[in-house]
Amino acid sequence: MFVGRTAELASLRAELRAAGTGAVRRAVVEGPEGIGKTALIHHALGGDASVRVLAVSGEESERELRLGVIRQLMDEAALLDPGPGDLPGGGTGAADHLPVVGTELGAWGSGAVQGPCAWGSGTAHEVDPCVAGQAVCELVARLSALGTLAMVVDDAQWVDRASLRALGYVLRHLRAGRVLVLVACRDLADPWLPDGLRRLLAADGTLLVTLDGLSAADLAELATDPTLAAGHRGLGTYASLTGTPLEVLRPEAPRPDVPRPESPRPGVPRPDVPRPDVPRPESLRSNATRAEPPRSNGARPAGVVEAARRLREHTLGNPLHARALLAVLPPAVLADPGVRLPAPESYRRPFVRRLHDCAPATRRLVEACAVMGGPCPLHVAAAVATGIDEPLNTLEEAVAAGLLRELPGRLVDFPEPLARAAAYDGIGAGVRARLHLAASRLADDDGGAALRHRAAAADGPDEALAEELAGFAAKAAQHGLWQEAAAHLELAAGLTESPGRRDELRTAVLEHVLVGGDVIRAAELAAVRNADPRPVRRYVLGRLALAAGRFDEASELLGEAWRNAEPGFAADVAEQLAWLHLVNGDRAESARWARLSIEQPIAGPVARPYDVLALGGAPGAGAPPGSLAEAVAHLALDEAGQARAVLKRAATAGGAAGLPHHRLLATALLAVAEHELARWDESVAHAESALAEAFALGQRWLLPLLDAACVAPLEAKGEHERALAHAVAAVSAARGMRHALGERQADLAMALLGAADLPAGASCLGAGSFVPDPRPARVEALVADGRLEEAERALEAYDQDRPEGIGRLDALGQDRPEGIGRLDALGQDRPGGDGRLRERGRDGAGERRRRQAERVRLGGLVLAARNVPTEAEEAFGCALKLVGEGGCPLEEARTLLDLGRLLRRTGRRRAAAERLGAARAIFDRLGARPLAERCAQELEACGLEPPATVRLGLTPQELSTATLVAGGLTNRQIARELLISVKTVEYHLGKIYTKLGIGSRVALAAKLAAYGPEVSFPAGEAG
Repeated sequence: MFVGRTAELASLRAELRAAGTGAVRRAVVEGPEGIGKTALIHHALGGDASVRVLAVSGEESERELRLGVIRQLMDEAALLDPGPGDLPGGGTGAADHLPVVGTELGAWGSGAVQGPCAWGSGTAHEVDPCVAGQAVCELVARLSALGTLAMVVDDAQWVDRASLRALGYVLRHLRAGRVLVLVACRDLADPWLPDGLRRLLAADGTLLVTLDGLSAADLAELATDPTLAAGHRGLGTYASLTGTPLEVLRPEAPRPDVPRPESPRPGVPRPDVPRPDVPRPESLRSNATRAEPPRSNGARPAGVVEAARRLREHTLGNPLHARALLAVLPPAVLADPGVRLPAPESYRRPFVRRLHDCAPATRRLVEACAVMGGPCPLHVAAAVATGIDEPLNTLEEAVAAGLLRELPGRLVDFPEPLARAAAYDGIGAGVRARLHLAASRLADDDGGAALRHRAAAADGPDEALAEELAGFAAKAAQHGLWQEAAAHLELAAGLTESPGRRDELRTAVLEHVLVGGDVIRAAELAAVRNADPRPVRRYVLGRLALAAGRFDEASELLGEAWRNAEPGFAADVAEQLAWLHLVNGDRAESARWARLSIEQPIAGPVARPYDVLALGGAPGAGAPPGSLAEAVAHLALDEAGQARAVLKRAATAGGAAGLPHHRLLATALLAVAEHELARWDESVAHAESALAEAFALGQRWLLPLLDAACVAPLEAKGEHERALAHAVAAVSAARGMRHALGERQADLAMALLGAADLPAGASCLGAGSFVPDPRPARVEALVADGRLEEAERALEAYDQDRPEGIGRLDALGQDRPEGIGRLDALGQDRPGGDGRLRERGRDGAGERRRRQAERVRLGGLVLAARNVPTEAEEAFGCALKLVGEGGCPLEEARTLLDLGRLLRRTGRRRAAAERLGAARAIFDRLGARPLAERCAQELEACGLEPPATVRLGLTPQELSTATLVAGGLTNRQIARELLISVKTVEYHLGKIYTKLGIGSRVALAAKLAAYGPEVSFPAGEAG
């Protein structure tokens, strides 16, 4: 199975295509042993049957065999002989040409390796590398005449020096032909490589691909390799993954595929997409995908995500070592943080060989460092090891052998986690215990290291040590270090003889892991038999059921815990019941339980009842400053700027307190605030990162809300497929869990996309919504469809629901009963002296002005559709005044766009172009691609700008740069042509790639080719 490396594959294949046009191309792939260099090259070259591959490789044992790799190359070339009939012009075949090559090389002596072509009777040492290089050039040129040729030199660090110098000659003199020369090595800076060859491989024009480890997502995919799964089944361990503990956390089903509803366009009715009302709506189908989290694969066990994360940390993503561990350890074991991961045999054998070649003192120092763990001072490691007279000399040998590395401050550590695992695995049990005891005497007790060393050295139960570990865990929990506390409690449980005390400690482990956010690990712990009869265990299990989305089970367990609650955890039980009622849609009961939590005499250490009150829309006087509750209040008042500032602090505070579920909610609402501020890239990043983390942790109860939070910013950016995938995922997850709050948010998301009708009760969105009000978009869609009566009714309903009548506008022109004029937002005073903006002295007036301007603009759209251009223009002008001074850029640009469309339709093209150009500049800055494209279409209709420039969305300077790039010029040549700096060219190129949604010069050339001669702007017009 080949996973990941998408960008690297694309780069190599692009070079191969470029070589096919007749240009000699060079590429280097570098990376450590086992990183996948050879697999990448084979995968890149194996997809095209028309490409001939001439592959050779170095070998450590043959490094001194002069011109050995050149001989390999000649032998391999003979196998590519097509026969004389296949050569252009009826020439001779490659094999027929080899004797000529042999003559030029001179004769090979009796010690030479004989192959398909005999090279004579001289000695290999008499052949000059340049002569060998010239022969290779002629051979490669001949073979490339038959088609594209890829010449691969793998493991260049083991190639003999004479062959490397011959290769340098080839790279310098091979100038024409359909050839890709691809060199793979561990490190291009390796001093074994000749300087001339290294300079050629590092020069401009050579593609350098440096391979790092695979990502956790790639390793998760690798873990599903059926050959590895078969191996686990043979060991009798793989089947355990599908047991009850993980089954309840597995994604309920593959994401349903959904159709992509077209965006509303003038004169085109919206498709009738049915609103999904079943957990897995079969009527919805789509090919939409998204990168993270990998929830589309319903067959992947939830524990694989955590297993992949730990595997990435342990192996640094090295595919060779990762596959070796996956072959012997199932994901359930890899995911268990209580299991120390070993080093695979592929790593351990060479490490042990290097270790045994060292002096005894060096071996003792390495063993001591393995027991100490992370970076430690050299003098401490030497003291633990004992018997080391010259620590610096000993360290020098260990570093030279690649066993240790020296860090600043005379610290020592292993070069990678696998090295420590290999060293630790090789220590005998008795020696390991003695080293741990020695380390405990030198460790700093404040960090718990001494306790951990003592526990590792224990040879049986130790009640006193168990209680010391439990005491340290209590202190760690006070600082929000829940996972560290759980680890110490687990050690304590293993050191106690009392079954009752052991069960109590394991209940505490479960609670700490769960509060720390890892629901998947908590589910595994909960599956272990535990006879703890205390009500606190019912509370912990109820909390787990709620986080896992099993709400009926959570209700039963938490209800039982409340009936027997003790003061120490009563506040936490009440808060969990408040969350449960909120997700079940009972806001009144949720508020009652939240207030009960607040009223408890002992505050829950992890309870946040004010946050529940705020998300449920209930008043919560007394909420602590900087909390999620304060941010929700700002959002309810359209104060997105203030909400964003508070939420950034709340997310950070949640992380410091070790409460991921609160941090994830704060991050999702931060995305909501950023969407309101038109910071869509940041909004998408925050929403999708929160969603991916929630999925990785098994926080299923948050998934519908976090999926819904992704929809609006993605739709605003024009990524309709991804937005729709998130919306349907929210629908499916919410209905699968019977998550009423999630269903409501999912329905609003579908309505925002035009894929469903507005859900009942949407006239009161309430506080803490993860989806913006879909009604303005609904009004715009109705106007675009020509359904003006419905648009007016929707506008009236919208007016009635807006607090304090903000931005009321009579779209038809009649006077309102309360005496408010047709355009009361223009500045006339309202009865009673109430001003038009009703500022109320708050800093969030800009957001409220935006809401008012939006309402006025919508009324202007209706007036324009009613063919009342004068009043419509007046309304748009009023909206622009409301959003003046740059406070609401998105609404300002929307208004400019609508005003520009009105001006164009009334024949004022230059005035229209001015407004449309200003709108497009704002949309470009915000990344609102659909709206920028709409501006471009309107500008093109004005006939005042070059059509291709408008459609591409590029400035004249950018278009000139793009044209020269497509013509094959380098950045330096373009700079000289346009009389600008190279950095300016790079800046323009970055903007061009972003605007056109591409990532390479080849894609840019293809994009411009679609526009024909329209894009050929003279350089003099640039800028």
